[in-house]
Amino acid sequence: MSPVVLVLLIITLVSIIYYLWYVTFSPQSGPVYVPTKDETVKKMIEMADLKKGNKVIDLGSGDGRILIAAAKKGATAVGYEIDPILVAESKRKIAKAGVSNKAKVKLKNMWEADFNEVDVIFVYLFPKYLAKLKKILEEKLTHPVTVISNDYQIPDAKPAKVKNNIYLYQF
Repeated sequence: MSPVVLVLLIITLVSIIYYLWYVTFSPQSGPVYVPTKDETVKKMIEMADLKKGNKVIDLGSGDGRILIAAAKKGATAVGYEIDPILVAESKRKIAKAGVSNKAKVKLKNMWEADFNEVDVIFVYLFPKYLAKLKKILEEKLTHPVTVISNDYQIPDAKPAKVKNNIYLYQF
């Protein structure tokens, strides 16, 4: 077995153990990583109608693809990601895309995000996490915020717009 394959296997094993531990024992656990398809990212960005200077966050930002796409549209983008391997991958991809001045990723739980500093929130979360997000936004927001949700609807909320399983909400 080559050293590269061995390193990749070790990284994969460590990531799996970390996810299992976090989902099982963390009081603020969240979803596991599932990458959003590039075509869907493009549609989500279009639906958000980002303007230069918008501030966006991606909750569970994974490998940073939404952050990069938002930054290329002129937005300032911050991702929240708990997996250190994905944070490192995001930082590498952000630098390679040349948008380090517009996109950042934090090794931080998404529930610790400051939602009052943003215009748009991107999510790819199961309904139980969307319900928790809805409650937080309704209790804490001090200004209007757009939420773009991939695949899943926010329970007990009516989307302002729906296109190709992408839901836009106004809070």
